[in-house]
Amino acid sequence: MTDVHPAGHSIPHSLFDSTSLASRAALAIWKDSMDAIYDVRLCVDHAAFQARAEAYHFGEVVVTAYRCLAQTFDRSRARIGRDGIDHYTLQFCLSGRHGSRDGAGGAEAGPGDLLIADLAQPHATCTSDFDSLNLTVPRRLLAPLLRAPDEQNLRLISGSAPLVALFRNHLIGLFAAAPVMSVSEAESLVAPTLAMAATVLNTDAPERSLHVVDPLLTAQIHRLISDRAVDPELSAEGVAERLGISRRKLYYLMEPNGGFTACVRERRLHLAHAMLRDPTQHGRSVADIAQSCGFSWRTNFARTFRSRFGVTPREARALAGQYAPSPAEDLMKQHMWEWIQQLR
Repeated sequence: MTDVHPAGHSIPHSLFDSTSLASRAALAIWKDSMDAIYDVRLCVDHAAFQARAEAYHFGEVVVTAYRCLAQTFDRSRARIGRDGIDHYTLQFCLSGRHGSRDGAGGAEAGPGDLLIADLAQPHATCTSDFDSLNLTVPRRLLAPLLRAPDEQNLRLISGSAPLVALFRNHLIGLFAAAPVMSVSEAESLVAPTLAMAATVLNTDAPERSLHVVDPLLTAQIHRLISDRAVDPELSAEGVAERLGISRRKLYYLMEPNGGFTACVRERRLHLAHAMLRDPTQHGRSVADIAQSCGFSWRTNFARTFRSRFGVTPREARALAGQYAPSPAEDLMKQHMWEWIQQLR
């Protein structure tokens, strides 16, 4: 069955439970729903399929709990190019095992361990029958807090570490308390939850540098970039002046994230990607979309876009056009799957 209820002032809640469905119907809904993010293949007899997924929307992040049978999860370059989703999912394995099929990122996660998935990067994983608790976060919120934001994909952190255990218990507590939280209470917990997550991920992180940055100031810089990405007057000088810091300090703060120019380019690429996938924008040329997002079409847009997403702008538009949601997915898109897709 499926259910969603933002009753009163409680936070939005979504539930999928296969127990009341025939196995074939349940599997169809599950695969169609997960197809919003992953290609999924079951590793057991389809007749035995059962799953439960429950989620709460905390305003800017989504917390989900999954219980399902052994299966594989694939996220390819083509899929990334089609959907443009670049969130992080921080998954605690509560029972069973989950890890990379090619051995990337270390051993499999077992009970209590933390496995990080960077949805902007391809990966292929497999699980045993397992239970998990997951925090899905937009990149714009977490990346500025990390020392190595692009080096987290399929990273495994042992659940025996004290900070990891503290973070795990925090998420368990969030999930348990969510049914009686108000929207304002839930939203007020996002910032401290992300601060705790960043502390865990920055401990023994695969650092590219030894920078010690101001996370709040860095987050302000990213917010300004996000808000003014299409402004042709956007510049490092202007942002530095707006925040009352020197241009040199701005460059220093942004260096762990690839630099100011790289961050502006990344935001503009995602805006262009979203417009290319938007059916209401199909009447506009690729060149026009590129220019409106701050790119010079003739010089670098197509090459930069392909380097980032693995497909050309025209291929991204074509791939989005090929995606026709099934009735089962239409039902589930009212729930947690749509929430995760729409996080930005």
